[in-house]
Parts: sequence; structure tokens; C-alpha cells
Amino acid sequence: MSSDLCWEIIRNNHAYLLKKRNVKKPFSTEPNNLRNVNCLRYNGFCKKRVLGIEPAPGGKGIVLSFKTRRNQNKPGKNMQVTTIKAGPRRALNSVRRFIHYNRYRKDLRMAALRRASAILRSQRAQPFKKARRRNRKAAAKTE
Repeated sequence: MSSDLCWEIIRNNHAYLLKKRNVKKPFSTEPNNLRNVNCLRYNGFCKKRVLGIEPAPGGKGIVLSFKTRRNQNKPGKNMQVTTIKAGPRRALNSVRRFIHYNRYRKDLRMAALRRASAILRSQRAQPFKKARRRNRKAAAKTE
């Protein structure tokens, strides 16, 4: 089925759709949707070539998933999954190089890099902050 026909069928009604009051563009929580927006460009079902970035299961790195041309008619086999556990700069560079050298959805490059960057930033260790102690003399004065 063509991606345009598929999009017209599922555009207003599918299981991953999140519609809320006073929000013009509904959100979509489907896998391989980089911006979580319900539109044809970022849709993870309809296009022949989709790109998905999720956090790695161990909490370190990202998982890059994409559709292959080889098994277009076999949905169980056509998703290729690669885990990138390098440091943040190397991980972002490998995503950039994958999109560029495979000519794979150049329009999703910036969205993919932003999502990967946000995931890697969330996995970074937080600096330890000391708990602030209240001064006993100041606490006695206020009471």
C-alpha cells in the first residue's frame, strides 16, 4: 500500500494518538516517531523508510532502528536495530554519518540528532550536591 493511502486511513484514528483539548496538532506515541507529532513526515508506520532513536536498555547509549528495503513485505523482519554505546560525540557523529552516507531520510537528520542528544543528556551522571544544613542560631531566632 502506498504511504499516502496508509496515512489517509490512520490519520485521525489509531491506537497511539493522543488528542487533548486546546491542542491543534495531536501527539502520537508510536515507535519510530522522532518528534511525537501526528503528521506524515514523522510517522513511524506509513513511510517505506523510517528512523527511530530510543534509549538503550542498559541506560547507556542509544538504539538506532530503521527499515530496510530488503524485507519491505515482511514487517517482522524489515526493522534493523543497532545499539550505539560510544560517548555522546561519537554517537551523534555515527547517527549523522549513517543518515548522510546511506542517503536515508535527510529530512529527519536534525530531528534524529536532537532526540539522540536529549537521550544522551538524560543519561549523563548528575553532579552530587550537598544537602544544605540550616543554621541552628538562625532557626532559634525565627522561633
